Amino acid sequence: MTYSDITPTALLTGPTRGIGRAVLQRLLTHPARPRLVLLARDPVALEAAVATAHDAGSDARGILLDLADLTSVRAALEEVAALIRTGDLAPIDAAMLNAGGQFLDRRHISEQGYELTFAINVVAQHALLHGLEPALSPTGHVVLAGSSTHRGRRQSFGLVPDPIWQEPEELAIPDDAPRGAFRAERERGGVAYATSKLALVTLAHPWAARLAATGRRLNVYDPGLVAGTGLVRGMPAYMDWVWRNVMPAMSVLPGATTPRGTARHAVALALGDRYAERQDAYIEIGRETRAEAVTFDAGRQERLWSWLETALGAPAAHRQVTPRAAD
Repeated sequence: MTYSDITPTALLTGPTRGIGRAVLQRLLTHPARPRLVLLARDPVALEAAVATAHDAGSDARGILLDLADLTSVRAALEEVAALIRTGDLAPIDAAMLNAGGQFLDRRHISEQGYELTFAINVVAQHALLHGLEPALSPTGHVVLAGSSTHRGRRQSFGLVPDPIWQEPEELAIPDDAPRGAFRAERERGGVAYATSKLALVTLAHPWAARLAATGRRLNVYDPGLVAGTGLVRGMPAYMDWVWRNVMPAMSVLPGATTPRGTARHAVALALGDRYAERQDAYIEIGRETRAEAVTFDAGRQERLWSWLETALGAPAAHRQVTPRAAD
């Protein structure tokens, strides 16, 4: 990529820890010196991230965003839109929707009543895409955070169970039966995460087609296994210690990497250093592969999109449905 005197504007969710923090550091040293819009839910951590950017000489602003609450998502999007309307912010050239969530069970609930993993990783991402669509520059590029877990247990080193596809209204319902054994609860939490990523990659295809109609792009970036990032919330102390202090040694294995390593590839994709012409591609740690075939199922895409459109207009109110057999 050849850099001119036109400075790009990059938006990043989740810049305060883990992969997002490494992406922020990479953006701060990138030759394009992008203007930054940083969105995070912790005001103290967000202020620190913005200060880090300023100390590095970058133009950066922070906006509070809690993906567990669609009201917060809408408020953040309105703030971005207002800044662009007033000329205080240029349209977004690269939107890196990095933030996500993973939990040890399916009992956490979003502000709108949805199972929290699905709410953060799918519902909120759809809301962000809707709000950012008019805020993108004419050649704007969106990068969604994929995961090898959408492919199944073997692709996640056996750490996360296979995804189990259900209709979106079922995926959105949290567990409310009496709590079971820890291992069983953790398995259900892992299934919820893998399935949410399967749903997000499925959703990426119709969004890529929609943005392509106006000259913009959307691709999915799979960071690989990046242990020690703190993605899984609510871990017991012993599991958290192992995850942070032992598991990073797996970064030498194929399909695994470090926060710094994956951030380098993610930023190169987002800013067009690599794959500048690619649209609706799946990039794993800098290598183009292909999303699982089931994500291209037009029927699934249509039902997921339709449900999400409805969900953005009304709270769940703990809808009760009769569970269907998994595909």
